[in-house]
Order: sequence, then C-alpha cells, then structure tokens
Amino acid sequence: MQQRSSILAEIGWLALFFAVFVAAMYIFNIFLVPHHFNDKIADVLAGIVAALVMIAVRARFTVARRKP
Repeated sequence: MQQRSSILAEIGWLALFFAVFVAAMYIFNIFLVPHHFNDKIADVLAGIVAALVMIAVRARFTVARRKP
C-alpha cells in the first residue's frame, strides 16, 4: 500500500527540483552556451536533468524508507 506524503514533503521535493534546476541551468549556460549552443536548449536540458535527478533521488529515498 502506498503511503501519502504531506504537503510539506511535496514542497521539499519541489525545492530540491528547483535547486538542481538552477544549478544545472547555471552550469549549462557557463559551459555550453559559449560553444555556440542555443541557450534555450541548454535551459530545457537543465530541466530534463533536474527532473531525472529528482526522480532518482525520490525513488532511492522511497525504497530506503520501506526497508525495515
């Protein structure tokens, strides 16, 4: 049975996503854009990377929490 998470926990996961997104966007704009890479594409890639990181961390946390 799946447990429900609180609103505060969901806000925490959203904060994690935003933190990773901002960091990835900053890094991608520093390292990719000067090499004639489109800045909008770099921002979209940062969003995809941040989403994948959040999914992986949340899955790992959920599995670790289920084990007795």
